Amino acid sequence: MELNEALFSLFHTVRNKIIEQVKQMDSDLSPMHLKSLKVISKIEDCTGQKLATFMGRDKAQINRLIKELVNQELVIKTSNKEDGRSQILSLSGRGTQYLDKFNKIEKQVFDTMLKDIEPQKVELFIQLANEFKGNLQ
Repeated sequence: MELNEALFSLFHTVRNKIIEQVKQMDSDLSPMHLKSLKVISKIEDCTGQKLATFMGRDKAQINRLIKELVNQELVIKTSNKEDGRSQILSLSGRGTQYLDKFNKIEKQVFDTMLKDIEPQKVELFIQLANEFKGNLQ
């Protein structure tokens, strides 16, 4: 198996396992919605532009996504004191609850994936993944 096939297969399998678990969450949220909540929680003073850049998505698509998240009371928009043209995104209490559930799903999938894998191999994989990423930047 070639590297590209191995990576594609791994990403596809992980994604499908996460989607399978998310469907059992009893919510209307897609994995992209949940990933957006995760990114918003990680980026300091997150704006729509920062979210679009981080996720590699079109600004209009991100704006629609933000609107949905605000309408579902998962995200709160507040005025950006440094730039009056943008708004800061943060998670509501409800958004934090959904993110906590999503984080548990991810942890469960990755714990299953890493079952019976030696910690040294995991560290080597992380190191290689960072080197691969660095070569692409």
